[in-house]
Amino acid sequence: MFKQFIAVLLIAGLAQAKAQPKNVDVMCNLCTDVVTDLAEWLVDDATEADIVFFMENLCFALGAILQELQDMCLELMQAELPAIIDGLVEDNLNPAEVCVDIGACPAPTAAPQKF
Repeated sequence: MFKQFIAVLLIAGLAQAKAQPKNVDVMCNLCTDVVTDLAEWLVDDATEADIVFFMENLCFALGAILQELQDMCLELMQAELPAIIDGLVEDNLNPAEVCVDIGACPAPTAAPQKF
């Protein structure tokens, strides 16, 4: 889980930076993988409070390594995690839709119609 959480932090950092074309696929794939794992955790009856508590404790652990990591992690928790969980649970979004909503993946484009 720690590895996945670090991946979420990377997503947050990449999402805040201007998306460059070569980073979009990596960021999108990483987000989809992490959100898929989070969705599976939610299916295992973890509550939002359980998940937030666990993630915040990981943020504090990251602070022992580098204070900036803790700050970025806590900011991510406040800004994105509840919305991600709500999207998965309340809106029945799939991980790809969640990643589009938080800006980690580009919105799908409609296929050109053939006449």
